[in-house]
Parts: sequence; structure tokens; C-alpha cells
Amino acid sequence: MSGWVCLMYHDVGAERVAASGGPEHFRVPAAAFAQQLDQIAGLGWAGRSIAEAVAAPGPVVAISFDDGEAGQFAHAFPALVARGMTATFFVTTSWVGRPGYVSWHHLREMKAAGMSIQSHTHTHPFLSELSAAALHEELRVSKAQLDEHLGQHTDAIALPGGDFPRRALRGLLGSAGFGTVATSRWGVNGAVRADGVRLVRRCTVRGAPTPEAFGRVLRADRWLATRRRVRDSALGAMRRALGPTRYTKWRRRFLDARAVTP
Repeated sequence: MSGWVCLMYHDVGAERVAASGGPEHFRVPAAAFAQQLDQIAGLGWAGRSIAEAVAAPGPVVAISFDDGEAGQFAHAFPALVARGMTATFFVTTSWVGRPGYVSWHHLREMKAAGMSIQSHTHTHPFLSELSAAALHEELRVSKAQLDEHLGQHTDAIALPGGDFPRRALRGLLGSAGFGTVATSRWGVNGAVRADGVRLVRRCTVRGAPTPEAFGRVLRADRWLATRRRVRDSALGAMRRALGPTRYTKWRRRFLDARAVTP
């Protein structure tokens, strides 16, 4: 396999309910997460933050998290530290300190241990629905708060819901100071850059996949990648037709209904 894979996680833990109060369709049990890290190590690969994966000379898997839910600090963070691994945590800054989410104290502790803390915008909107002024403010406030509270130069952002700004406004990502943009597009990463920023493809991990299934993700299995691209293309067409907000509401209802079906 040429290039490197970036895993995308959300919450990690044993609870069946997300911090938002609804079913957490992307949650990974803590025990399963630990087993996945051991599987990475067993293959002789390093689990690293996105920035470290870009610079790594050997076999590496990038690990990333979105939203900043409390389980990431309580369960994922100690599992990473115990194995000498790092990861990138993309945080929605207006959620920091809320019940069910990480605090600034948590984030400072994670950063001190080698984790990369980056932006997931300020309020988690769909960026394609924002005006230029609103997009600029989302990016500015998020970066400013992370820079101030963590004493750093924040330079990476994950797109909420994988939703890009309108094409005419995508240049604002780079001009706001973000040199790396983490997407929800499935695939392997190389040296691809667009609109002045590095675009990172990420492979979603949810639930407790078997070691065989997780191994296919790690190895960027071509058949799996093809299936994901076909699926994402179909869902993308539906998303464009409905708009991101209506599409997300529809998908949430569908997943909720499937979760309660015997």
C-alpha cells in the first residue's frame, strides 16, 4: 500500500447514549478501541496524529477524532498514551466544557501528552450553508480560542459532517490559517493539495468491527474502498438534492428507526 490511512472516530466508551442525548451511531466501545490499537501495533505500524503521519518515514496509521466528546478523554486518550501512540482531536470549541464534552483542562492535559488538538469549527454548522462572513467568523473564533487556551498555532480543521464550503468560498479555509483540512472522504492519503491546503481522506470506524474487517480498513482494501466510494457517491447525490440539513435529519431518523428495529 502506498500512502497512509487516516482513521476517523467519534465517541469512545460504554454508554449507549451520545452527549447530544440521542443514539450514538458512531460510538466505538472502549474495549474494541483498545483492541484496534493493539492490532495496529501488532502489524508493526505506528499510530500517529495527522501531522506526524505526514512526516513519518515508516509504516503509519493516522488516528483522528471529531467533536470533542468526553469519552475521548476518558477512554481513548489513556489507551493511546499506554501504547505510546498519538492522535489528532478535532474539537468544536463552543461545546468545550459542556456536560458530556471535554474541558479546556482536559485538552491541555492531552496536548501536554503529545496529542494534537485542532479545530472542528466553533458551532459545528454545515459550511456549505454559510455566507462568506459567517464562514469567516466560524473559522476565526474557533482558531482564536484554541490558540489562546492551548498556546499554539492551530493549523488543521475537520469539516463538520464532511461538508465543504461553497466552491467560491473554499479559499477562506487557507486564508484563515488552516493548512490541513480533514474530510469524510474514504481513501488513502499521499501528497494531495487543493485550494492551498492539504486534504486528508479519512476512514470512519464505528461500532466493533471484527479484526478482519478492521484489517481491511487499515490495509486500504481496494474492494472495500470501491464499495465505500459507490455508497458515498449515492449518499452525496441525495445530500445535494435535499441540502445538508434536510439530508442529515432524514438520515438520523433512518438510523434511529433501524437501531430500534428488532
